[in-house]
Amino acid sequence: MCIHAIEPLEYESGARLKPLKEQYGDKITLIGNVPATFALTFGTKEEVIFYTKQCITEAGQGGGYILGAGSDILGTCKLENVKIMIETAKKFGKYPLKF
Repeated sequence: MCIHAIEPLEYESGARLKPLKEQYGDKITLIGNVPATFALTFGTKEEVIFYTKQCITEAGQGGGYILGAGSDILGTCKLENVKIMIETAKKFGKYPLKF
């Protein structure tokens, strides 16, 4: 048996992409880490953009990363914040990554 990806990577539980990418980035795909409980539920537009860009920056280089919430997107999440995460990913998540 072989592991191809790891998910969820819950920001609220302490999972941080940078050290995981450094240790496992060429071996497995990392998925998630945008804080669903904080940013997508209660966050401002600026906070959602910040966390989304942070995820792309820390884990996106070289591939092997799928952007998404760090846990389930529940009914308590603001739809507008989910849309902001997607729009930010479309703007900043294209290869080659440039900020």
